[in-house]
Amino acid sequence: MILGIDVGNTNIVAALIDESGICKEYRYDTDKKESDLYHKKHLKTLVDKQALNGIMISSVVPEINDCLKQACIALTGLSPIFVNAELKTGLNIRYDNPKKLGADLITAAVGAVKKYGSPVIIVDIGTATTLSVINESNEYLGGMIAPGPSTAMKALAATASQLPEIELIATDKVIGTNTVDCMKIGILTAHAAMIDGMLDRVIESLYLNTVCLIATGGRCEDITNMCVHKMVCDKNLIFYGLYELYKMNCNAI
Repeated sequence: MILGIDVGNTNIVAALIDESGICKEYRYDTDKKESDLYHKKHLKTLVDKQALNGIMISSVVPEINDCLKQACIALTGLSPIFVNAELKTGLNIRYDNPKKLGADLITAAVGAVKKYGSPVIIVDIGTATTLSVINESNEYLGGMIAPGPSTAMKALAATASQLPEIELIATDKVIGTNTVDCMKIGILTAHAAMIDGMLDRVIESLYLNTVCLIATGGRCEDITNMCVHKMVCDKNLIFYGLYELYKMNCNAI
């Protein structure tokens, strides 16, 4: 069993993972100002008295990596492996600078190829919405980064005086008759349309007849239910990828 930690800009999600999948999960807020004691307190709830073989971390918040590492060592005596492009991934990363590719994108790509095969396109809907494209030769070709729905809503509310922060609940309407519904359509329905449009363009540009479409992230079900393209929703994809990466790199430390 390993401890897998997914560090996002909004939340940190930690999970105990073995061959059968996620055994237990714990979520807490990402706070760049907190010390290692903050992470130790939260992670202790999950790992107390657990026998672990290793720790694998996917982090897109480098500011907290050192604190998180110290918390893991203090709790378990194990030094974590942080996901980066220099690890064994089973992918040929064709990014201009592979070192700049986000750990979350690498991890999800590894999980998707292992679990679903290739070619595959991954849509991850969170603080940012990302699209990752892996061809039939397991080459990570690149993708797209856009504001996620919550990020878009907060940006509108912060910069437009008459637009409030709203609860993002999907509506069947495509024409709004009040400010809140107009924002829901512009943020959620339009987000689904953007994803559909990007998928159309990527599939056309690569001349793909068959491709697996995977959606992940906190809002994947809400958004993909409004998409024309049918996607498999897999919220645990990143933890599947963390476990596969650990198996490939467990002798790295």
